[in-house]
Amino acid sequence: MATMNELIIVDLDYQADSSIWFEHCLNETLPCFLDSCGSKYSESRSRYDIISANPWAVVAVDNNEQVKVTNYLTGEAIDRSGQSPFDCLSELLEKMTPVVKNALPFTGGAIGFWGYELASVLEPGRIARREMETPLMSVGLYHWALISDHKQQSTQLVFHPGCPEQEREKVLALFHQPEAARSSAFKITRGFTPSITKTEYKEAFDRIQDYILAGDCYEVNLTQEFVAHYQGNSWSAYKTLREVSPAPYSAYLSLPGFEILSHSPERFIKVTGRHVETHPIKGTRPRGRSEQEDREYAQDLLECEKDRAENLMIVDLLRNDLGKICKTGSIKVPRLFGLESYANVHHLVSTVTGELDEDRHALDVLSHAFPGGSITGAPKIRSMEIIHELEASARTIYCGSIGYISTDGQMDTSITIRSLIARNNRLHCWGGGAIVADSDCEQEYQESVTKVKNLMHGLESM
Repeated sequence: MATMNELIIVDLDYQADSSIWFEHCLNETLPCFLDSCGSKYSESRSRYDIISANPWAVVAVDNNEQVKVTNYLTGEAIDRSGQSPFDCLSELLEKMTPVVKNALPFTGGAIGFWGYELASVLEPGRIARREMETPLMSVGLYHWALISDHKQQSTQLVFHPGCPEQEREKVLALFHQPEAARSSAFKITRGFTPSITKTEYKEAFDRIQDYILAGDCYEVNLTQEFVAHYQGNSWSAYKTLREVSPAPYSAYLSLPGFEILSHSPERFIKVTGRHVETHPIKGTRPRGRSEQEDREYAQDLLECEKDRAENLMIVDLLRNDLGKICKTGSIKVPRLFGLESYANVHHLVSTVTGELDEDRHALDVLSHAFPGGSITGAPKIRSMEIIHELEASARTIYCGSIGYISTDGQMDTSITIRSLIARNNRLHCWGGGAIVADSDCEQEYQESVTKVKNLMHGLESM
């Protein structure tokens, strides 16, 4: 095994708005921006922004479920379809020099997305493949990152020990050159419309109720897609949305043929050392038009037995998922039914933690828990089968995950709710919610719209 080496760290001028730094990378290969939306949140989850580009390798799963590893250092593109994409990614991470754990969140490693439809690869024979036009997964291996620490008010370029000197020089030059002015043109040319009718939504809702009554499941997350047409620059759209709906697990990823604009409030899995935690969201209310109305909505959410029951079902599901790879007796629930408030909604959020088994690593957690239980239902696999049967279109990136796995073993990932795909002058957006036995169809339909209404209106008003 390669010996451990020191990181190379270069200080840059701190910017409270890291999007200024990211604009230096927009013309690079596979640029990625993991965006906490700066200091808009006081909690530690909004402390860091991570920017990178020009990976030395990429693990991707295309829309035909073919696994391919592209190595930009050697120019090779190898079909690895007989292997799990998580195993491929693990092998590439192991090739990178291990780094001693330090205070930085990311020391080089993997950054990218895992789409919800990757479930068909992880559960062959149970979850059927969807027809779709974007990859199921694309994760790059990066030798460097720009990290902004909003607590310390510092910005640093962090180079992994394996980063070639020529690449270091290129990156330093990239961030020291004046940034050229960019077109900010963006316009919705046809507003967001749902891909299914209200009648079709009700038919799916009623079918889920039949499944619940028959004992197939307890809870199913039902979503609908909204599509708009646009002209212009999706990066401009993202910058507008981070002002309209700032969220601690936001991200902008530019990939061949499409971009991901994510404004997620939900953490999926975080691994720090041997400590694992997940923060499932279940339970939503809109923000009020006055302080009094806002408090009433929040209190109603906290006291609602239905929402608490939904949240508890998913907490139990995630306790089970983490229990597969954590030490026996280590699973705990330090927070149950906590209130979190965002630009347009209140959420009920819990925290589940555990301690990794000695022979397990961060990627094991992700592969065993993916996709997140908060966006499937319970029991997970049966709920996913019902989702595949009843939802009219593929979720693609929606309800998947975006995040990083660092060479020092740390990982942090989101659940990609409140997320859009920009492709071929169309914007795709999804909203949904959990259906249980005592759900009301009209309320659930309105909740699926409420969750993304501010995103859609924000773009339509540009």
